Amino acid sequence: MSQSSPPATDRPRPEPLGSGFRRLLAALGLGNLGDGIAVVALPWYAATITDDPFMVALVGAATRLPWLLFALPAGVLGDRVDRRRLMMAAGGIKASLLAALAALAFMGLGSIPSLIVFALLVGVCEVFFDNTAQSMLPTVVPRSRLERANGLFQGVERVLNKFVGAPLAGVLLAVSTGLAFGVQALLILGAVAMLFVLRGDFRAGDQEASEEPRPASSAWSRLREGVVWMWRHPVMRPMALITGLSNLGAALMASVMVLFVQDVLGAGPQTYGLLMTVAAVGAVAGSVVIPSFATRMSVSTSLVLSLTLMAVAALTLALLRSVPAFVVCQLLIGFASMWWNITAISLFGRVIPDRLRSRVFSAHRTLSWGMLPLGMLLGGALARFSEGLLGREWSLALPFLSAGLLETALVGITALVLTRRVVDEALARSVPGAG
Repeated sequence: MSQSSPPATDRPRPEPLGSGFRRLLAALGLGNLGDGIAVVALPWYAATITDDPFMVALVGAATRLPWLLFALPAGVLGDRVDRRRLMMAAGGIKASLLAALAALAFMGLGSIPSLIVFALLVGVCEVFFDNTAQSMLPTVVPRSRLERANGLFQGVERVLNKFVGAPLAGVLLAVSTGLAFGVQALLILGAVAMLFVLRGDFRAGDQEASEEPRPASSAWSRLREGVVWMWRHPVMRPMALITGLSNLGAALMASVMVLFVQDVLGAGPQTYGLLMTVAAVGAVAGSVVIPSFATRMSVSTSLVLSLTLMAVAALTLALLRSVPAFVVCQLLIGFASMWWNITAISLFGRVIPDRLRSRVFSAHRTLSWGMLPLGMLLGGALARFSEGLLGREWSLALPFLSAGLLETALVGITALVLTRRVVDEALARSVPGAG
């Protein structure tokens, strides 16, 4: 009697990503759970103080302005010091600020100017924490596993930020605004604790193995080196510009989201928190399925298709303005943004040398995320100044319509500029040990 062979369905188990990755992932997860609370709590708190769309958008813009002002210095510092310790310092300061904001809310002393100041300071800490975390990832995960690691990174970020943090914020806000900010402070401290037990030296390499040692250079020259490298790269420069314009569209929608949900959809704080989780459902689905087909599809195709989904969703939200449409479109937006992020970040991990990674990431984010505060201000202004002409409902829908038209234009630009040949040539020229 012959020995039976293993079932055809048996597959090799995926290689482990390591304890270092798990601890970094836990720190990112706790930080993003806290950020998920703030994403709901901060605009809701602002909307209880004023119903002016521009003033509410101004608070949102303050949280994103630091990406324009401090991403480049964060990148320079991240390539010069131990990245783990930099994240711990940023997290500790952020937790202290949130504790102070919680005390302010408990005492009923909140105002739009004070919210703007806290949003700016907390945003600065977020820049140093998040930019450094992304730069650390390729140092704790082998190059061959970047898609899976980035899928987990993005999935955990979205699940805890939106899927758990947003509804939790709704529950906490129903009790007390101060409680929402206090819980966030505790979660950030938990992230710092996870980084404390992550052992190792996480300073960036000063040069690739094939290069000669380089002389010490000033912070300005190091910053310039990262910016120039990104700007001259045939893929990184268009990616930064296209991502920035896409983020401008996302910020147009985000600027009036809380008022859109309140005034157009008629939701309270708990319903608002639940609706803000819908995009996370799409993102989680994306984090699970995208790595399985991303490697069988060209980078160019993935980028074009993800932008197409975002364009369709934004236009549908503007025109239908109903809860069912909101749910479906947020699912599409979550899936599409996850698809874009996994594709882009995995690409960056392969083409950017380690010694430049923090600086190039920060240069990219200065261009791409720097558009977020501009989009928030523009969306609030569109809603405020069109209300007299269009009415409240259409004025709150106008930023969504504008975002959809912008994303549609970006689909064509991406297809023309980031062709498969351009991306493949950039990958072929990348240093094998860069990731």
